Amino acid sequence: MRMISSGRTALLALAGLCIALASPLATNTASAQAGTDKPVAKMRTRLLTSLTGYEVAEYLKRNDTIFVPVGPTEVNGGNPTDVEYVIPLAYAMKLAEKSDGLVLPYLAYFYPGGTTTSPATVYVSTSESLPYLKALTRSLIRQGFRRIVFLTAHGPSGNTMLPLVRETYDELHVPVLWMSTSLVGPPGSGSRSPMAPPAQAMGGQGAAPPAADAGPGNFRLLAYGAYQIAGRLDDMPIGLSQPKHEFRKDPSGLSRFVPPYNGTPAGSFYADPSEHGGWVTPVTEAQRAEWGRQGADYIAAQVAAFDVNGALEALRQRDAFTRELEKKYGDLLPGARR
Repeated sequence: MRMISSGRTALLALAGLCIALASPLATNTASAQAGTDKPVAKMRTRLLTSLTGYEVAEYLKRNDTIFVPVGPTEVNGGNPTDVEYVIPLAYAMKLAEKSDGLVLPYLAYFYPGGTTTSPATVYVSTSESLPYLKALTRSLIRQGFRRIVFLTAHGPSGNTMLPLVRETYDELHVPVLWMSTSLVGPPGSGSRSPMAPPAQAMGGQGAAPPAADAGPGNFRLLAYGAYQIAGRLDDMPIGLSQPKHEFRKDPSGLSRFVPPYNGTPAGSFYADPSEHGGWVTPVTEAQRAEWGRQGADYIAAQVAAFDVNGALEALRQRDAFTRELEKKYGDLLPGARR
């Protein structure tokens, strides 16, 4: 479901678990944010899957940070079906270059929510997703990564990610972090919806692209920017259109009684695939290029304003303090002592 992970969702994840953080990937860049950023070592890539085993081993001698973008594959209007995976991937790519982290890619098949009315949506339940993500997390910890940050841009992600971080901490006593990409930005971004005007983060210079369909223009800008950063802008179709049709909508109005929290309180399906992302309408090659540039600039500005190194240091401190609690409380704590 479209990244309606309101600040409320992200703040809950943050308050309930760890600290705010960021993401990684990029090459040969040194960052310089006032106060907390340090010079970043140059690497030919920050994608763990593109590095050799030797390079990963050398990296782990100096750092222990990895960003893990997670998303669904589902219908989303005129966007490719993995758009809500590519958005956190793009953030991870930019944040990694700033924080000297690595990126673990390709996790694009997880719980989608109610978009299964489209044959393009890959459905994996939350209870099926959780054991796999826990296995990956255990492996990363065993490999030597102590600061693991999961990034999502999908409303229902909390259904899987909250138990992942909580149960991992209880079982292994390692504080892994989950955060929505809507938190990446200047202080106070936790209250910022992903649909907030990008101009706020671009010094008033950026503007959302003209809406080519009924969907929010700012999500479109974010999507195009993410594919630009990921080197996949050509995956955004040009000249493609979809016939529109009438369909019956849910008449219950259930959310009048219990406000929706990343979906209706009783669960629901979309009445028509077009309800998630809108209708597919034509985009020109020039529009695609411009929106990709604007969106990439927006994501870069949000990353530049976000204190990722401060968040990672806080995560390190949480880890160290947990070691103290292990010594103090011993077997009273759940999970194995490490």
